[in-house]
Amino acid sequence: MPHSRRLFILITCLGLIAALSALWPIYRSFLNIDIDLLEGWNAYYADAAMGRMPLYPSSGRLITNNYPPLSFYIVGLLGRVIGDTVLAGRLLSMVAVAVCAAVIALIIRRLGGTATAAGIGAAYFTATMCRFFTDYVGMNDPHLLAQAVMALGFLAFLRAMARNRGYAMPILVMAVSGFIKHSIIVMPLTAMIWLGIHRPRQMLRSGLFAFCVIAAGFALCFCAFGPDFFANMTSPRAFLLKHAWGAVGHLQWVVVGLVTWGYVGITRRADPGVQLCSLMILLSLLVFFIKKTGDGVAHNAQFELVFSVAVGVGLAFAHAPFLPLARRYSPDTLRCVLLLAICVRLVASTRLEPVRLLADPGFHAEIAARERAMSATMARIKTIPGDVVCSTLACYKAGKPFVVDPFNCRQRMMAGKLPGDAIDKLVATGRLTIIDESPLLTWSAKK
Repeated sequence: MPHSRRLFILITCLGLIAALSALWPIYRSFLNIDIDLLEGWNAYYADAAMGRMPLYPSSGRLITNNYPPLSFYIVGLLGRVIGDTVLAGRLLSMVAVAVCAAVIALIIRRLGGTATAAGIGAAYFTATMCRFFTDYVGMNDPHLLAQAVMALGFLAFLRAMARNRGYAMPILVMAVSGFIKHSIIVMPLTAMIWLGIHRPRQMLRSGLFAFCVIAAGFALCFCAFGPDFFANMTSPRAFLLKHAWGAVGHLQWVVVGLVTWGYVGITRRADPGVQLCSLMILLSLLVFFIKKTGDGVAHNAQFELVFSVAVGVGLAFAHAPFLPLARRYSPDTLRCVLLLAICVRLVASTRLEPVRLLADPGFHAEIAARERAMSATMARIKTIPGDVVCSTLACYKAGKPFVVDPFNCRQRMMAGKLPGDAIDKLVATGRLTIIDESPLLTWSAKK
């Protein structure tokens, strides 16, 4: 079989894997199930942004909001339009994945890649996210939304670099992203370092502008929410180095792209586009391990790395004819090997939800059982007088107020900011009921 035909088949396979993998998170978005404990948490605060309760609780409360405010207004407003706050957050998450994939394709093109290479990078990102990170893709959480906005700002920065003008808008967009979710930092770091290397005076001007925009944002937050905003945003969290070491195994999901870029990044290091991508990947790796030292930090710590590696995969495909290995093997052979390795890694997973959704009637029975478990839990919660602790989504849908955030309470207790028996006292005095959850209630890829 000619190499060109093999290449076409493998590119088609990657596209099909990406499309098939996306089926499950899209379908699941419309189910009455709890994907993750953060879904109800985010829904409560989206309602708070619409006036249901203070968006940033006082220190005397047993709940904490350590996210910036913009996502809650965006989700809350969309939730009002469609009549379902949780669904609004889920749909925004899916749209954000598509936006990130499109931006990856445009970045690859801007860095010298072909249209085919751009499509491969976008498909790789989509397939990897929808295959291995379904605990976040299509879940009511602002991380992917913030990453999509940040990616748009970064793409605008690359355009500004090419024209050497118009830096203010990209910086403003990236700053806005930080007020959606504050942990997306690789792309702005890459932009500032790249600017400092090539245009140091412009970097100083842009850095000063970014500082002013961020300072103005914080000033607005203080005016809107008072000192409780800063008290919530700086709520304590434990950090342990062993968590970072334990995260090394998580690199398995991008190992093919990382290893490929290790070779391409070194052998093609004279190319400016390769240099920029290498900088972004190295920063992504560093930030990933730093983030993972935090207690309770989940798979979203890796999303910037997946984004960066996807750009690298597209550029690796484009640079195949110029690699030293191309003197021994044809460029199409190298491309086929890369795509075959990617497809094998994507398929080699125990997460079979997309296939089961299409071919397993028992899977639909399991879905129905989980939805019944959610409905039964909601009905049970409604019959219990007073405040309860259970699945935050079930409590939210049952109309109960948000009174206890177990994770953040534990972090505050560990830091000595909250008495260790604060929750137990409420239970002992009958002011709080802890409900045992059905094992069918939460359906996450982490289960």
